[in-house]
Amino acid sequence: LLEQVFPSWLHLGRSLRSGRLVVADPYYYADYPSYPFLSSFYPPHMVSAWLGSFLPLNQAFCLLCLTMVSHYWLASVSVYILVLNMGNAPLVAGLASVMLSSMPYTMKQNGSIIYTTAWVPVYLWAASAQDIWLSGISLGMMLLAGYWPIALYTIPIGCVLWLIGSTGI
Repeated sequence: LLEQVFPSWLHLGRSLRSGRLVVADPYYYADYPSYPFLSSFYPPHMVSAWLGSFLPLNQAFCLLCLTMVSHYWLASVSVYILVLNMGNAPLVAGLASVMLSSMPYTMKQNGSIIYTTAWVPVYLWAASAQDIWLSGISLGMMLLAGYWPIALYTIPIGCVLWLIGSTGI
């Protein structure tokens, strides 16, 4: 996190603060926008990077960590709602929320993995409820977050949930 994500995040914020999009990263990546795992087009990442450019280094790092922690909260709440809407008891939904949002795979130090896995339960919940707007927003956020393997595995599951919801099975 300190070696790769934080310097790139700071570079993104300083570039946005100066009024330009990031073209090159002098620290690691010559063609910064072409790497999806840097989350350079993910809106919450961009906003937090811009806000972090106004802060001292220590506080900026805290803001980056808070941005990641807020995505754990998003995942936890959306898993709770998803499992509760599947007809389970609130206790079961609460346990599923804690277990699924805190599983080791989501506890990474890479922002793109955290951001992408936070939107997965929102996408599945929206697909099962056949909410086209929320499905589109959550799918777009998963793709902009940058960890595409999780998104590519999740898209077919959402399509199946959508079909199950439309047929009433």
